[in-house]
Amino acid sequence: QDAEKLAGEDHAWKEVKDAVNEVRYPKSKEEWKHVLARCQNLFSSNKGLLPDTNIYQLKMLDCAMDACINLEFWEEALYYGNRTLEPYRLYYPGFHPLRAVQLMRVGKLQYSQGMYPQALETLKQAYNIMKVTHGTDHSLMKVLMETKEECEAMMRLQ
Repeated sequence: QDAEKLAGEDHAWKEVKDAVNEVRYPKSKEEWKHVLARCQNLFSSNKGLLPDTNIYQLKMLDCAMDACINLEFWEEALYYGNRTLEPYRLYYPGFHPLRAVQLMRVGKLQYSQGMYPQALETLKQAYNIMKVTHGTDHSLMKVLMETKEECEAMMRLQ
């Protein structure tokens, strides 16, 4: 997996690595907007140079997703979240709590966009991992089960 982690053009991932290290935890909407703009600029200037499996590109995708969530840009957050799923599957195989949480986040975004069948599938994947990693009594698990049930209810209404 080491080759995958640093796949792509050296100059591109080094630039992204520096950017990832620059980003601290934004506290205001303005700071989140700045973070998102920085991510978007890097994505466009490095288009075709870095695969999403590059570890720094993946961190930048996570950062862009977080920025979009904080700015309530749900559709864009989902776009970035979807791009993280395959690299997460690669780097966190099997029953890994980080992968479960990422699947849950993407599933909730799909649900918010009315993509109920996709959301249900993603939430089920999260559930199957989380019941092992977190246990059925964990607070995250309760939120996940509620979202899954709401999704199933919405599908019955359609």
